[in-house]
Amino acid sequence: MVLLADRVITMCMKQTPLPVEALLQRFRNNECTPGDIELLQQWVNQLDLSDELTALLPEQLDAVKTRMYQQLMSSRAVRHRIPPYRRLLVAAGWLVLAVSVIALWYFTKQTSLHSPVTKPQLTVIENNHTGIRRITLPDGSQVCLNMYSRLEFDPQQFNRTERLVKLSGEGFFEVVPALATGSAGKKIPFIVETGSLRTRVLGTAFNIEAYAQESEVRVSLVHGSIALDDTATDQTTVLSPNNSLRYSKQTQTWQVQPVEAANVALWTKGYLVFNEVPLMEAIERIAERYQVVIECDPALVQHKRITASFLHSTWPTVLGNILFVHDLHFKKVGEKVVIMKKA
Repeated sequence: MVLLADRVITMCMKQTPLPVEALLQRFRNNECTPGDIELLQQWVNQLDLSDELTALLPEQLDAVKTRMYQQLMSSRAVRHRIPPYRRLLVAAGWLVLAVSVIALWYFTKQTSLHSPVTKPQLTVIENNHTGIRRITLPDGSQVCLNMYSRLEFDPQQFNRTERLVKLSGEGFFEVVPALATGSAGKKIPFIVETGSLRTRVLGTAFNIEAYAQESEVRVSLVHGSIALDDTATDQTTVLSPNNSLRYSKQTQTWQVQPVEAANVALWTKGYLVFNEVPLMEAIERIAERYQVVIECDPALVQHKRITASFLHSTWPTVLGNILFVHDLHFKKVGEKVVIMKKA
């Protein structure tokens, strides 16, 4: 408690020339004359507490000054020798005043600290329909969003220290080169976040498949150079053109394999493309794209993958072709399609 009182008195001293310090010392020693009391009253009225207690309202500051004024008025007889118990009462009055000021300041500050923080207003772009949605980002970069895909970014922060977007689904990116900013001439990187995998570029063209329901994220590079950071394992790898990275969400490991750059962006021209996609996930994409119910025993397609592309094909043609490669076929049973081994 005494420390709190000293803190307020110290605060007051910062704003006070030496004569007022001497008056305060004489006040503590009960040696003030009526003239000294009048000077102290003038000082209280002119005292500026706003810089030290910015969280207090004007009426609260006035209340503090009033209490200080009352303390001084109650001590007009201090020029006479006061019994020890009266000195204790005067000291207690100053202590109560100090505690009141600090308690009010602390309460106001805590209220402001715990006030709700406004969340950033994100720009969300979704493609929940058939066909391709083409987007131009604020920096001029172009993005093609595949069906059932979503892109989001913070327009207030985009293109400041980084160009960060979050992708769910599939997107083909053509990123404009980063312009140097600041006195150091540092370039602003373009970052695509897909779960724990972050793809960093300065200017290039690449494709990302990051469907929430699928077990892998696939990043394929057409030209330029990109770095991929796994925030879950703190690992980084650099991808060169005509290569694709396959990242397992479950094991948090990746594999880099060659890919035909010409096939990476075929889907942006209306093709249905599978680039080393697990067969089960390819079947699920067909079911979603063509709105058909397909049943398949996972054991039949385990460890099987497919690479193929189709343009303006019906679902029986697409499904039949990807199953044929693995000696499988399908047949319709009522309203659903069942996958089975060839006889």
